[in-house]
Amino acid sequence: MKNGEIQKLRERLGLDRHQFAEFLGLTSYQSMMNIENGIRNPSRLAMKVLRYIDSLPKAKALAFVEELNRHEPK
Repeated sequence: MKNGEIQKLRERLGLDRHQFAEFLGLTSYQSMMNIENGIRNPSRLAMKVLRYIDSLPKAKALAFVEELNRHEPK
């Protein structure tokens, strides 16, 4: 999955950069911009998750994102 595809996925899900950065465990909006602009690459695990949610219909992908967000470390 290339950086432009990551932005398209984020937009397909209707998430802003801040929301998507939080989902990926990134520390900032700027980190998300760097990934979308090809300056930085997501981790291998993040890429696997992104490929998986990209394969899902929008409703299921959003449900998956929501479910993962419920499991934030304490």
